[in-house]
Amino acid sequence: MKNKPLLIIGGGGHAAALAEILIRQKKKIVGVVAPQITAEHIIFENIERFFNDDDILNFSPKDILLVNGIGSMPYKSFRETVYNRFRKLGYEFVTVIADSALVSDYSILESGVQIMNNSVVNIGSRIGENSLINTSVSIDHDCNIGENCHLAPGTTLSGQVIIEKNVHVATGVSVINNITIGHSTIVGVGANITKSIPSNSIVYGARSVIKGLGITDDN
Repeated sequence: MKNKPLLIIGGGGHAAALAEILIRQKKKIVGVVAPQITAEHIIFENIERFFNDDDILNFSPKDILLVNGIGSMPYKSFRETVYNRFRKLGYEFVTVIADSALVSDYSILESGVQIMNNSVVNIGSRIGENSLINTSVSIDHDCNIGENCHLAPGTTLSGQVIIEKNVHVATGVSVINNITIGHSTIVGVGANITKSIPSNSIVYGARSVIKGLGITDDN
């Protein structure tokens, strides 16, 4: 399965960053699927272009692996929607690990996980399917990251942190050990997380204010 050619979905900056990683690893990319190429990089110039997600259906799930090149942003579920659609149709998404990343042999990476440049995943940690671990993220030992999460550049997790599914952690967030962040939560840029966060929260600022009550918000 590892030697199958790859089809990248998405034409933005994240797709370009993935394409560069895969080209450096000498992986075969058969095409990029995007209505428009928004990343102004020459990386796509020599890759065949497909304009519609339905074009993927012209490739057998037995013959290719998909790369989810759609970036992850708060309140945007397109990355997850595309992933779920093609998984249900029998397609597999490749796990991408940049050569500059350091990933423990004793960690677990599920289907479609992406570990970008200079990131660290330490022993005993698990990353759920379709989660994106972006540039220079540090995940210490025994952390558990749910599916469809995004840890933006510069995120630091101490040991034994639990992040439930569909959580967006913005750039430069720091989380101390033994913290749980509930599902569908958004953690804003530069927040310092020293207490566990309920599900469906919005957290921001160095003092980790939770939108609503200033302390917690379970709505």
